[in-house]
Amino acid sequence: MKTLTYILFIALLVLKIVFMSFYIFRPDIDNLLLSTSAIASENKTDSGVINKSPVFADEEKKNNLALILKQKAELKAQQEELAAIRDDINNKIEQLTRLREEIKLDLARKETIDSQKIKLLIKAYSAMKPQSAAELIGKLDNDFAIELLSQMKGESVGTILSYLDKDKAAKITAGLVGK
Repeated sequence: MKTLTYILFIALLVLKIVFMSFYIFRPDIDNLLLSTSAIASENKTDSGVINKSPVFADEEKKNNLALILKQKAELKAQQEELAAIRDDINNKIEQLTRLREEIKLDLARKETIDSQKIKLLIKAYSAMKPQSAAELIGKLDNDFAIELLSQMKGESVGTILSYLDKDKAAKITAGLVGK
C-alpha cells in the first residue's frame, strides 16, 4: 500500500511538472485551454486551416488601426518636437556666429589701439635721451621691452641697450634675435 501511494504521488508530481512546463514554455496553450470564445470563433476549412471569424478579424483590424494611428500621432509629435529643437539649435548657431564676428571685430579694434599705443611709445622713447629711455626700459617687462625695441630704429636700440644693465640687455638682445 505504501509503495502504491509513492508511485501515485510520483506520477502526480511528474504530471504537474509536465503541465507546468507546458504552461511556462508555451503560453499560447493557456489561451487554447482556458478561452472558449477563442476556440469557438475559429472555423476549420476543408484543408484543415483555421480561419478566424469575421467579427474577431474586424476587431483585430480596428485594434491594429487604432495602434497604428496612435503610433503615427506619437511620431508626428516627436517630429514636431525635433523640428522645434532643430530650429532652436539653428538660432543658437546664428547667435554664436554673430558673437564670434563681434569678438573678431573687438580683437581687431584692440590690436589697432595697441599698435597705436606702441607707436606712440616708440616715438616717445626715440625722442628721449638714450640714458633716460634705458632707465625706463630697464623697469619694463622683458617681453614688452622686446616688442617695443623691435619696432624702433637700429641706432636708437643700440644706444639704449648700451645704457641698460648687462643681464637685462642680454635677455632683450636674445629676444630681439628670436623675433
